[in-house]
Amino acid sequence: MVRKSSHHGGAFALIVCFGITISGLIMISNNAMAQAKSSEPAWVGHPDASKVDQPTVQTKHELFSEDHTEAVVAIQQVWAAYTFYNDSHNGEGMASLFTPNGVDQHLWNNYGKLVPHYGVVAPGDPSTSTPQGPKGSGCVLRGRKEISFYFGASFQKDPWPWPGHGHHETPSIMVKVSDDEKTAVMTAPYVIAGVNDKGESRVSTGGYRAFFEKTPEGWEIAELYAVDDTPRVTNKCDANGPLPRMPK
Repeated sequence: MVRKSSHHGGAFALIVCFGITISGLIMISNNAMAQAKSSEPAWVGHPDASKVDQPTVQTKHELFSEDHTEAVVAIQQVWAAYTFYNDSHNGEGMASLFTPNGVDQHLWNNYGKLVPHYGVVAPGDPSTSTPQGPKGSGCVLRGRKEISFYFGASFQKDPWPWPGHGHHETPSIMVKVSDDEKTAVMTAPYVIAGVNDKGESRVSTGGYRAFFEKTPEGWEIAELYAVDDTPRVTNKCDANGPLPRMPK
């Protein structure tokens, strides 16, 4: 009887060990899946001035992070500096927020489809007429030198220490950070409000998509989509950069 009992005890021990092994394999598999997920970037293919990454309908988990709080706050601070430098025409400050090869594209929100606009009308461009008015053929800034010149020297010689009478306001900022905290996407609407020298108010609306990259200098913008709700034309830039052209 003792031997029989010992035999069943050995079988029971074997089953328990087998169960533990299976559980261990499941845990390893789950950990591997989690690691694979954590390596997924928040974006790929930026900067790329030759294409527009069209938005898609996203779930809340795809649109914003409920964790990575430190990264989210850091990105929001960089973005706050963007609006401050923009409103004070600080080109060098603005350029410092981008990666060395960062891109800034101006786009029109054609009810969910992002379309290049704002720059001068290119000769022979047949697509500059819209139901909401004419649009330019595109405005694209490439690299820190063009960004600095466009937001700074092309408007005025020296930056203001404090923003002027126009303000870029971006409520409802949402930030999606990759689990490895190497990339992130910021999404926000904007309202630009201000007054001219006569005290007349003006308002325009739109939004931003900013593709951030974590660098040794901190979080920087790899590519920015400045998205207007209304198509516009300007003589300040075209698809090849700022106008007038930068001095060599």
